Amino acid sequence: MKKARKLTAVLLSLVMLLALVVPASAADTYSITIHNDKTGHTYEAYQIFAGTVSSDEETNGETGGPMLGDITWGSGVDGAALLAALKAADEEKYGACTTAADVAEALGTETATAADAAAFADIAAQHLTATVAGTATAPNDGGNYIIEGLPAGYYLVKDSLQEDDNQTGQVLSDYIVQVLGNVTMEPKDSGIPTLEKKVAEEGKGNEGKYNQDGGYGTYYNDVADWNIGDSVPFKLIASMPDAAEIAAYDTYSYTFHDTLDPGLTLEQKAGEDQTTFAIYFVNTKNEDPRAEGFQYLDAAKYDVNIDAETNSFTIAIDDLKTLMVTTAGGQQIPATNYDYIVIFYDAVLNANAEIGLPGNENTAYLEFSNNPNGDGTGRTEDDKVIVFTYELDGTKVDGADVNTKLADAQFVLLNGAKSEAAMVENGKVTGWVKVATEAAAGDVQMPGTYEEWVERYGDQNVILTSAADGIFKIAGLDDGTYFLREIQAPNGYNLLENDVKLVITADTANGQGWNSGIATDALTGLTIAVNDGELQPGNTDTGVVNVTVENNGGATLPETGGMGTTLFYIIGGLLVVGAGILLVVRIRMKAHNE
Repeated sequence: MKKARKLTAVLLSLVMLLALVVPASAADTYSITIHNDKTGHTYEAYQIFAGTVSSDEETNGETGGPMLGDITWGSGVDGAALLAALKAADEEKYGACTTAADVAEALGTETATAADAAAFADIAAQHLTATVAGTATAPNDGGNYIIEGLPAGYYLVKDSLQEDDNQTGQVLSDYIVQVLGNVTMEPKDSGIPTLEKKVAEEGKGNEGKYNQDGGYGTYYNDVADWNIGDSVPFKLIASMPDAAEIAAYDTYSYTFHDTLDPGLTLEQKAGEDQTTFAIYFVNTKNEDPRAEGFQYLDAAKYDVNIDAETNSFTIAIDDLKTLMVTTAGGQQIPATNYDYIVIFYDAVLNANAEIGLPGNENTAYLEFSNNPNGDGTGRTEDDKVIVFTYELDGTKVDGADVNTKLADAQFVLLNGAKSEAAMVENGKVTGWVKVATEAAAGDVQMPGTYEEWVERYGDQNVILTSAADGIFKIAGLDDGTYFLREIQAPNGYNLLENDVKLVITADTANGQGWNSGIATDALTGLTIAVNDGELQPGNTDTGVVNVTVENNGGATLPETGGMGTTLFYIIGGLLVVGAGILLVVRIRMKAHNE
């Protein structure tokens, strides 16, 4: 009976994913209750060891619970084939065994380990008969699968998924279960990987609303806004399985699936120092291994498939069990020693981007091995992030009569630092060009006149012109500060002396708070302030904020060589003649007085 007790201890070490409750029972048959409210599973119980239920006598002052005696092969396993496979796998342990009781004794030795039990279960699963002792195919109203009518013994319970199930968040496992009474199983979720997708809002400085580290690295959140033409950084974070959890698998694969919105184009890079994707293994979600000099996973160790038609890609790692990671110091470490796998990549916000709502959503999920006895896979739930961009609609009007719209006013839109100008084509931003730098950073100086703007940037679409109705549009703007600089006024009007300061502010679900997947929960408000004035509401649906720019009419200095020069000549001649007459009169008056 001591041998049976040792067998119990070893086989129960397989049940790391289960909580077993085995109350004493006098019934001839028993049941296995599996807590799982997810539909689509099929649980099958195969009897590996059969026997009779008995209790140990008191030993060292302790009384043992129910035990299995008179052990024979169960109805669910081909005992002869299993015995031969066990001998081939471990001659030292099973070479002298001839019966099921001998195998139980070998498993119940003092030196037996959980690894021995796991190896036994893996081999037993490959030599099952067609005799299923009991099956459960659907949860009851209480969220339980129940397998009934089981004689006493040790069972291998196979967990499989039905073909019509999408296998989201599901793991298949084989459990060794001691049935000496009614048993309750509580499968844990520890074997189910997770995937999170984040988008960065980098480069806005300490004042940026996204600069807090919410546990995923500074600037990485669920929501961001960017200019069209910008490279948007994305990050995929998948939890890593423990080596013990995937021990029963021959190979354990991970495949990342990521679908970009049509408004984003995967930025593909090539070269010795840069690739499209950078993959690292880390122990915390907020680590940035790029900044710490870690060597990323060599591209030869994963497969990438980019589908331009669907604007999606997959990254497949065939076997995490054997994958080795090279550290910054050149050491080779098993990938399963780490807690997370992180993938960095960039995508450019393009001219197809939605302005305002519904935004530009991006979805990712992880496909993973979930069947230790076959090639089946499961998948995580989708995880989304969203990117917004906005539009500035301007109207040029007469300062004395705002109903009079002014055509042919020409502007450039500068960024908040007044170092770059927006390139705009067909009313949408296509990028930014450097128009000024600090003296120490280079020799780019801001043009001072309209002619200089035309000469240097006239072919780069930086000069905006108001239409006949006074309107000019710039779509594809991040929230933040901009300056509108008029470089040529409409005919007959004075040039604006100062830049027009514009501050676009979007109310978004910052941090990690956007989990509804609903775009209207991610963008809830939009405003603009002109020259530090009161906030003016924008439209979140269209993503549009408005500004009215006034010009005042007035006299201007005449151009050299024109009619004005002639007028100067005439007036100047009259003044000379007048001065001569005055001089003659004064001389005569002086002579008369003398």
